[in-house]
Amino acid sequence: MKKAAPKKRGGSPRITHPDQLDLLDVPEPTAVMITYSGRTVDLEQPDFGPFDIEDIARPLAYQCRFVGNTQRFFSVAQHCVLASRLAPEGYAYDALMHDSEEAFTGDWPTPWKVRIGRDAIRQAVEPIKSALAQRFGFRHPEPKAVKLADQRALATELRDLCAPHRVNWRDLPDPDEAAIVPLGPEEALADFLEHYRRLKPA
Repeated sequence: MKKAAPKKRGGSPRITHPDQLDLLDVPEPTAVMITYSGRTVDLEQPDFGPFDIEDIARPLAYQCRFVGNTQRFFSVAQHCVLASRLAPEGYAYDALMHDSEEAFTGDWPTPWKVRIGRDAIRQAVEPIKSALAQRFGFRHPEPKAVKLADQRALATELRDLCAPHRVNWRDLPDPDEAAIVPLGPEEALADFLEHYRRLKPA
């Protein structure tokens, strides 16, 4: 598919990214997402070859967990760093990247996953997750050790960030002993990128 050519509007050229699909040639433009950097991704046939880690890290840093229903802002990016810290040796990078698809899907809260159906969501997201795993080199399907770290992070967030509640979160492991110190979006972005650069495979 050819790249977009700059088009004029009101006498000024429209700036397009060199890796941007020409949305005028896409039959269904709602199947294509534009990232903050100007790149585009076809959600049905995603190709993350030209993508940088910032295309993943930034939207994760600006999304709040629990659809914003936390007592303080706590980003998906910081959640990923927490899961990475809680993962056993050899799985820290996989845990850091375990929610990378949420840069394009948003953070699905667990109650909606149950209501819509986990299998339906997993099937819709699978092309994105597989393509991201190929591009950034993390293990997919998700190892059990990563899932456990994710669940420990969730248990810690429920304890430290959510209003007191009587929801029965069965089968969650024990939370981390250390209390969460929430970071703002830019701090969470920087922290995620620091962990990525330190942990990514050579």
